[in-house]
Amino acid sequence: MENPRPQLSQIELQQLRWFLGGLIGVVSAWTVFYMEVDALLALAVITPTVPFFTLFPRFSRALPALFHRLAFPLIVTVFALDLWGNREPLPAMIRLDLMLLGYRCISPRGRREDLQLILLALFVVVVTGVFTVSPAFVVQILFFTGAALGLLLAVTLSDARAGGVAGNAAGWEQVSWPDLFRRLRAAADLRVVALAGALFCGVVVLSALLFLALPRFEITNDFFIDRLITKSSRTGFSENILFGEVNKIAQDGGMAFAVDVKDPAAVPAELYWRMLVLDEYSGQGFRTSAGLRNSFPPARDKAMVHGGAGRAREDRTTWTIYYQPGVSRYLPLMGGFGRLHFGEPQALAQSPALRIAALPSEPAKMVGYRVEGMDTDGVLRDRLFAREHILPAWDSPRARIFFNHEATPREADDAEAATGRESEGKEPTFLELGGVAAGDLDKLRAWVAEIGGPGAGGPDFARRAGAWLQARHTYSLDSTTPAGEGDVIVRWMGSREPGHCELFAGSMVLLARSAGHPTRLVTGFKGGVWNPTSGSITVRNSDAHAWCEIWDEANGSWVRTDATPGGRITPATTAGALSAGASRMEQDTGWSARLDGLRVFWYRRIVSFDQTSQLELVRGTKDQLRTMLVGLRELLETRVRELVEWLRQPWDFPRIFGSAAALGAIVGGVWFWRSSGRSRWMAWRSRRAASHRHDPVRREASRWLARLERRARATGAATPPELAGTRERLLRLRYGAREGWAPPAEVFAEAKRRLRELGRAGRTKPAGR
Repeated sequence: MENPRPQLSQIELQQLRWFLGGLIGVVSAWTVFYMEVDALLALAVITPTVPFFTLFPRFSRALPALFHRLAFPLIVTVFALDLWGNREPLPAMIRLDLMLLGYRCISPRGRREDLQLILLALFVVVVTGVFTVSPAFVVQILFFTGAALGLLLAVTLSDARAGGVAGNAAGWEQVSWPDLFRRLRAAADLRVVALAGALFCGVVVLSALLFLALPRFEITNDFFIDRLITKSSRTGFSENILFGEVNKIAQDGGMAFAVDVKDPAAVPAELYWRMLVLDEYSGQGFRTSAGLRNSFPPARDKAMVHGGAGRAREDRTTWTIYYQPGVSRYLPLMGGFGRLHFGEPQALAQSPALRIAALPSEPAKMVGYRVEGMDTDGVLRDRLFAREHILPAWDSPRARIFFNHEATPREADDAEAATGRESEGKEPTFLELGGVAAGDLDKLRAWVAEIGGPGAGGPDFARRAGAWLQARHTYSLDSTTPAGEGDVIVRWMGSREPGHCELFAGSMVLLARSAGHPTRLVTGFKGGVWNPTSGSITVRNSDAHAWCEIWDEANGSWVRTDATPGGRITPATTAGALSAGASRMEQDTGWSARLDGLRVFWYRRIVSFDQTSQLELVRGTKDQLRTMLVGLRELLETRVRELVEWLRQPWDFPRIFGSAAALGAIVGGVWFWRSSGRSRWMAWRSRRAASHRHDPVRREASRWLARLERRARATGAATPPELAGTRERLLRLRYGAREGWAPPAEVFAEAKRRLRELGRAGRTKPAGR
């Protein structure tokens, strides 16, 4: 029965192969963005060039022969210089792969070249899959897999249609893509397409199940990934806040980190994730003083487990945090902790007094860590500050202004400036108000008196000052600071303008310090939502927040205080508030939350805290690879030095004669091999061949026949008359008895000469047909 469905011709199959090859090249090249390897130049060339040549394949045929002759030597030279100059094997190999991929996409391709293209693209995809944990990469790799399978199918159909003879159909470069896609739609059997799609989805589902069932660990740091990634911050957490620059806060709904908690019932009513403490006020903003920075000792050596400075607690709740890249090098923590366990060895710097931990640099990939024994009540004990700092602070010039008025404001400013110069780099007292003018100090004293004075300690004053601020100002992400001279925060407090959290927190610091209470500003994140898809807490970049910590001299501790409307000014102390449970949290059930849930499921598979043996295996493999590369480099350097030293030696007659003789021997050997040595070697092997299949002469004749077939299709004739005699002699070599052979070397030389002559004639033929 005749099949009425139209079939794609050889030319259309070739056009489809060309399109899918260009698509695979671009998709695989773009996966480098997940690693942020320094390959922007290669990507900048590939991104416009490959689509252009893909849509207009006739320009590929227009590339001169010199371009193809120089392409590979130039690529190898660039790779060698890159490897020699940067001394980073993996980035150099990725850039080499991109260069080869780009060349293969724009040059004419046959079956072998299409397979090379798939392998080059697969290398980039596999390497990216090792180094990235992005769920978006999963979608990209599925798209790549579908396109690669389609290209393999097109190659198979094209070979079957051509009878197994390699080559391209003549005239395929003249393509109309809309017509091709209409033909493809008409030729496609929907039942076959549906079956293929179902099989592909089944393989994807099976792969996902195997991924969830099999253990997996991340090997990023053990294969030089830190050298491949460019660190960049997305949220702007830094060691200073300038209020004149913060007028409007943009809402970034991206996930900052996700949290798995072992006991959801232990989640407190209010989640405050501390990251950075700012103490020094300059009149325009806050920053971390040199003395406070000195409280950070150098980062410890890399380890998976780091001890903390938290209080001894019976609560053994564990918190697993999946920290996103580009947020900050400071880790979000609610307070002190007993132990911090990373999924892979990390260097960690800690400030025991501030209960802050930081990585050496901003992570450029997701960092997973588990926290045990973390304080969540918003109270930080600080015996060292109580013993060494609080008594001298009450006797400071600024305190005498408010309580005893023993010095004028100008005298107090001069005294504090002198004290600051003498104690620069020492630990702060958290009472300094440097940069605040005398008139602004008078306003602060008046407002403190209006609030009711210092009161019975820091928390008591914080509650009254917070209520006073909330009565005068509302909360808004878009704030306006009144114009004028003097302190920015004082101008805002004197107005009725709404403000964001930084303004409320800064105002609380100024008021509390004016009242004699040591206070510091804290930045981090507040809150989070419960994601029912993954059963975890999601904290977004829009949850970034600023608040204060005021000194409670009665208990010798820092107490959290948040004057921003919408929450408690000081922490609740009831048992219900300390362990309200995740069930009381706001639940996020939107589509973005479901995608975040899938991301958390992914993170749970790649982060493990108990795979020491696997990490040791990877570390040993890394050491062996590094040793091998170092040894190879040293060997090459030694040989190059020996060659240079030999060339620098005096060139007398014996050296010149010996070098010329050696060069002559090499040239003579090459000439002999090309003229008669190769044919003699082939004839000897041919006589010893066990069958026609293993006969080198017959295989060489088969290759020349394939070249003749390609030339015949290019000219549009069955066999050009000039090649008829040559073809007949090649057929005798391929299939005939040995006794009827002409000398094989002469036949192959004749075939090479005839094809070269036809090639030159074709290039000189006028383009107008």
